[in-house]
Amino acid sequence: MTLQFPEKPHGLPHPEYTTPRGVSPLHSVREAGLQYPNYTPFKLPNLEEKPFTDRGLNADPAKARLLNAATDIIHLTPEIGTEIVGLQLAHLTNDQRDDLARLVAERGVVFFRDQQMDVHEQISFGAYFGDLHIHQMAGIIPDLPWVHPIYKDETAVNGRSHQIWHSDVSYEIQPPGLTMLKMDTLPRAGPEGSLAGGDTIWASGYALYESLSPKLRSILETLEAKHSGLEQAEKALRTSGCLRRDPIETIHPVVRTHPVTNWKTLYVNENFTKEIVGLEKRIGDAILDTLYRTIAEGYEFQVRWKWTENAVAIWDNRATFHTGIFDYFPHLRHGLRVAPQAERPYFDPESKTRRESLEK
Repeated sequence: MTLQFPEKPHGLPHPEYTTPRGVSPLHSVREAGLQYPNYTPFKLPNLEEKPFTDRGLNADPAKARLLNAATDIIHLTPEIGTEIVGLQLAHLTNDQRDDLARLVAERGVVFFRDQQMDVHEQISFGAYFGDLHIHQMAGIIPDLPWVHPIYKDETAVNGRSHQIWHSDVSYEIQPPGLTMLKMDTLPRAGPEGSLAGGDTIWASGYALYESLSPKLRSILETLEAKHSGLEQAEKALRTSGCLRRDPIETIHPVVRTHPVTNWKTLYVNENFTKEIVGLEKRIGDAILDTLYRTIAEGYEFQVRWKWTENAVAIWDNRATFHTGIFDYFPHLRHGLRVAPQAERPYFDPESKTRRESLEK
């Protein structure tokens, strides 16, 4: 596969450093004598809205080009989560990647184990699906800023405070859609240092929305909410001192429509949604609290994934929520996330719930 890389932004830190092929940056950056993840400040232009077309719109509705090539397909729960066996992501054709985008849009999150894919191949794979997001404040790989290292070790004394249900950077104008995380270092927690802990849970925004009463759904479809990156930016300035863009707050619909499935999904999250626009605060807060409890406690709409070395999760950030389980302190857990940006969230009143669509 020919690797396709985004254009690098100007002013990246440590221009003398290059991540070697086939090596985890967890090791190579440190061996170069640099901080990892790296918080050396550099500035980026503010993001502006760009045209976006979802690759899933090019897919075979049966996803046959992808699924027929697999040796097994395991649906992990009725509502969300599918594991694909026998495929290497780095070797997929464009047609198969299009089918994968549709499968992820429908099932919420799709898993692959034992993936032989280095960080360069991961970037190229992600870039096929959209412009790659560079985080406003998170640590990076010095020469590969599109990658968000997922990293916690013995210094993460407050790690449990991050165990909050969320959709990634929902405050952006065009938050990520299809999102990819590959774990390469797992925490040796548990009895006798066995590989255990650090699971991730995803919840289906489609199924959660369907579980609400028709009356409440009709109200939510008229509402918008403010998503804010200000608190995250303030934390960065207090700690790492690294803030790359002007922090923003953005108004998004409380219920959004997925452009591939045309299904309605709930789109608020406890991490970044701050208020419902136009409602008295105590009423808006009560609605949000109810929705957050529904997300956290709707166990029948969740899938819990136990990581193995070099496993990959690909999820749709528009139609799911997720949280990591911090049960491995003080052990090291490390992975690499790549997040292509999608469309600006919108609500189409002609769209349907997943169940309404499938019952036709």
